[in-house]
Amino acid sequence: MTSCANESDPYETTFSHFVKSFMKTFIMLTIIVMAMSLKSRLITPNTTLFYSALFVIGGTILLSILSSVDKYVYNNVTLGIGLALGLQMMDWRLSG
Repeated sequence: MTSCANESDPYETTFSHFVKSFMKTFIMLTIIVMAMSLKSRLITPNTTLFYSALFVIGGTILLSILSSVDKYVYNNVTLGIGLALGLQMMDWRLSG
């Protein structure tokens, strides 16, 4: 009976793991910075419906890229967005 020889190098595995985590981190931080810049440029006190729709489309694209990179981080980001929206809607203080 023949068996396959295991020729995997442990350094190559460690290096490939490092590269994968490095690229995931780079992509996630890039997406976060792009989303923050989208919000600061498109959502202003006198924003129009066009800019709101542009922000939604841009955010959807960025979050879908994040979902394809790392599902765990995507789930936590969407949970945080939901929490922030819910807490903002529950703020019943009178402003002014």
